[in-house]
Amino acid sequence: MYSAALYKVKHHSGRILGPLDAERVRLLILKKQITGVELAKVHPDGVWEDINRIPEIAEMLFANASGSLSSSTTLKSEQSSYRPILSPTHAQFAPTVVLPQPMELKPPKEEPEPAGTISMQSSEPPKDERAEGEDRTVLAKAEEVSDEELEPTLLDTSPLMLDGNLEIRDDSRTIQADSSIAPKSELSELLESSEYRKIVAEATVMVKRPGLVKAPRQFRIPRGKELFRIIAISAILGYFAYDEFLNDTTGRGQAVFSKAEAFRPTLPHKTNGKPNPALSTKLYEEGLKFFTYDHIQGYKAAASRMSEAITADPDNLKAYAMLASAYVNLIDTSTKDETFFSVISQLIESAKTKGIELPEIVIAESEFLTVTGRPDAAVQKIVEYTKGRATFDPSLFIYIADAFLAKGKASEAAKYLQNFPDNRAWTPRIFYLRGRISEELNEIADANAQYDKALKGWPTHAKSRLRKVALAWKDGHTSVTGSDLEKILDHPEFLAPKDLGQAYYLLSQYYSVKQNFSSALGAVERALKLDHQNRDYLLEYYTLLAREGGSVAHAKSEARMYFFLGEGEKSLKGGNPNDALAQFLNARSENPASVSPLLKIGDMFLQLNDLPNARINYQKAAEISPNNIDVWSKYISVLIQSYEWEDAQKAMDKFRKLPVGQSSIDKAAGDMYAKQGRYAEAAAFYRKAMSRESIDPDVYIAYGKILVAVKSFKDAPFFFSLARRFDPLATEPVILTAKAVAEVEGPDAGIQFLQDEMQKSTSTRAELLGAMAELEIRKGQWTAAQQYVDQARAANAEYAYPWKLQAQIYLNDENTDKKALDKALESFKSYSDRNPSDPSGYLERYRIFMKKAQFEKAQLELEKIYAIYPKYPNLHLYKGIMYSNMGNHKVAAEEFGTELKNNPNSAPTLISLGKALLELGDPKGALTHLAKAMAIQPTNAEAKMFAAVANQRQKNYTGAIALFQAAVQLDAGNPLVYKRMGECYRDMGDLINARKAFQKYLQMEPDATDKAEIERYL
Repeated sequence: MYSAALYKVKHHSGRILGPLDAERVRLLILKKQITGVELAKVHPDGVWEDINRIPEIAEMLFANASGSLSSSTTLKSEQSSYRPILSPTHAQFAPTVVLPQPMELKPPKEEPEPAGTISMQSSEPPKDERAEGEDRTVLAKAEEVSDEELEPTLLDTSPLMLDGNLEIRDDSRTIQADSSIAPKSELSELLESSEYRKIVAEATVMVKRPGLVKAPRQFRIPRGKELFRIIAISAILGYFAYDEFLNDTTGRGQAVFSKAEAFRPTLPHKTNGKPNPALSTKLYEEGLKFFTYDHIQGYKAAASRMSEAITADPDNLKAYAMLASAYVNLIDTSTKDETFFSVISQLIESAKTKGIELPEIVIAESEFLTVTGRPDAAVQKIVEYTKGRATFDPSLFIYIADAFLAKGKASEAAKYLQNFPDNRAWTPRIFYLRGRISEELNEIADANAQYDKALKGWPTHAKSRLRKVALAWKDGHTSVTGSDLEKILDHPEFLAPKDLGQAYYLLSQYYSVKQNFSSALGAVERALKLDHQNRDYLLEYYTLLAREGGSVAHAKSEARMYFFLGEGEKSLKGGNPNDALAQFLNARSENPASVSPLLKIGDMFLQLNDLPNARINYQKAAEISPNNIDVWSKYISVLIQSYEWEDAQKAMDKFRKLPVGQSSIDKAAGDMYAKQGRYAEAAAFYRKAMSRESIDPDVYIAYGKILVAVKSFKDAPFFFSLARRFDPLATEPVILTAKAVAEVEGPDAGIQFLQDEMQKSTSTRAELLGAMAELEIRKGQWTAAQQYVDQARAANAEYAYPWKLQAQIYLNDENTDKKALDKALESFKSYSDRNPSDPSGYLERYRIFMKKAQFEKAQLELEKIYAIYPKYPNLHLYKGIMYSNMGNHKVAAEEFGTELKNNPNSAPTLISLGKALLELGDPKGALTHLAKAMAIQPTNAEAKMFAAVANQRQKNYTGAIALFQAAVQLDAGNPLVYKRMGECYRDMGDLINARKAFQKYLQMEPDATDKAEIERYL
């Protein structure tokens, strides 16, 4: 550490400490005034970042966490005593391996503990006693191994030696590698040697953040009058408990979530100094040690070390790859925006700059692909890497198993992890992944055994402990989970927000069993703050509120409200939205002054595609809570969906001035621009929303749609995958991902993706089948599409989308089936009956009726849209087109004028009005609107052509010809342009150019009705 370095530290309260030297920072850590959750920067030129990303301070925090920091401690950065924990070198072992140091799985020593306390063992890692110059990698011939491959690796330099042949499969394809098998006696002797055990043994250091460790909680149960008084007060205050929960306009409710979201992935700092490969290697090895812990704090520490390793030596390719991997594993506790995606992509590309195939790069890429919803591509990446390699890094088994598990193929995943012996495990992730696979295969006993193995070697692996608690509750063994929950919640920084939410939810249930309902309510409130969309948490919350209120006579109406809300949540979990709506309506009748039932009713109407009723209920809720951003964000959203731009803008302007979270308002602004087709503006607001500390998760789907709209198909799946991390059961991001994949890799890849998803769950079978039918239509495979449509309707007769697809299939037979149009009309009607809020069904029927010249029926379809959306864009345009086709240009022009009042910059409407005025003999008025249309859409050939006609009518032939020629440049296939141009040349007396234009016209229209008249000028 440089003695001249100064730092500033910012608390979440906004208070800033500093400038501080290292010694002052050390003392503040010891006094627990700096705990590791703050922001910090190097003074004076640094930028604010997570305090754990400044290596010197992070080192002190870790030293303090392990109990080794004192006022006189000499840090490793001041006088390094650290020696990388090296692996045994064996001549037979292959040179390229990425596994970190395996831990000796000995049960930690336990000391007697006072009742009610939790003691976590920790110690400093043992020093490496090998000679200073001893080799750290396997020696290999120069022509066989690159310099980069000889750098320190993630575990040791020995590949996994297996009996027989090793296969990595990708479904029907098989890649087989012959493993070099060490003699059993030699391998056994090596693993049993005291030298090997000494080198690979590494004590688990539990990382504690001072100040976050809560004192042991002890509760007493009140009795008698005290009990009655507490219940009465809690019930009275609980009348509007959830309303107050929603009315948290200050953002306090998001404090835990915001803190977890504060981590922001960044590219390593650049320096003009001389590269220091030795320091880079040291930092890289330290990072690998933290990487093995497989918890949030460990990955943050690993990211910090890897970043510093790159700064020390920009040619450390492995550090680039493993920094990307660390960031991928921090996805659930990081800000997730374009920067996240860009940083990881740039790190992976930097690792690939020299063209060296390193297993670390394959690991980073496959992890990223799996996390972003592309497990097939992850499998393919690993399969391609293993081709032609006699031996390869056994760590790849972890990542290919992870990819197969993400695909819903637990059996395939299990096969790969079986190849990994327990005594070679270098991270609890191996046992944790085995446990998750066993859960998927319903082998609960084996899952528990795997989690036990993880905790035996790594007691701080909170995810394994959390799964053990969850399985115990599922099996009805509640009494044994208390101490595990204490250990988990003593260190919340080890878990991502959603996992932490589950821990609080399980704690709530634990308290309920112990009859401590007040604490249970507090715990589930914390769970909801971390995962507010989780229906299990909501159900538990309503159940506890109903119980509290039901204990007091005059609170029974509120208790019944919460009871009905809970019953509604049960119906939703069971897939019965109509029953849920009935329960929420009952809740509303019990307490008309509460916003909670109104919001739930609005949600249900929205889910049932009844937008007008959803809007009514959201509006009532907004009137009750005029400054509640959570309520108003729903109301603003439905205003935008209803095309009420002005009202939505007024509401957004109001909340811009209030001290509330702005992510929802940014998203709403993006939604409005997206609805108007202004994708650049929409994307800007979505990016702004994603950069906020507290994020509306729906923004990820919205931004992904924008990327699809502008044909950035490769980037879109990343954002859809983020949406799925917030709501794993959501169907929309799955289908959107499949469509994006289909654009990049073809429809078959999209269909395969959907088929894999359908194996995981049957609850969304109809939706996925409908999406497959759509992709088959894109392929032109109409028979296959019809089969999927039939299956989708059989799976859920009330699901609307298959009926729309059925209509498209009928329209494809229009030229061979005389009744095709009538069949399509019926199918579109069936679609609209099931999804009355979507105007597309009515518009399709309008178009068919127009084609059949049934204008009255066409008008009825437009009136249906008007009844739902009075300000629907282009509604009057469609009516004007209908009147134009009927020959009533005067009424048509009036309709176009009305449309322009609602949408003054609608180019199609301006063009249509110009055409109508030309028919009415007003070329001057027509040219005014056509000129505006050309200004809005400079490349619109139709606008230029009719503007030319307007000039022609006014005998401005030179201007007309110029516009006709511009129209030809944009649309050379329109014969009428050449005919009109020929007329202009003729009227100007330029018969040579007139002849050329007329010849071009007849070449394109050899059977034109005016052929004889035109031939007179040839």
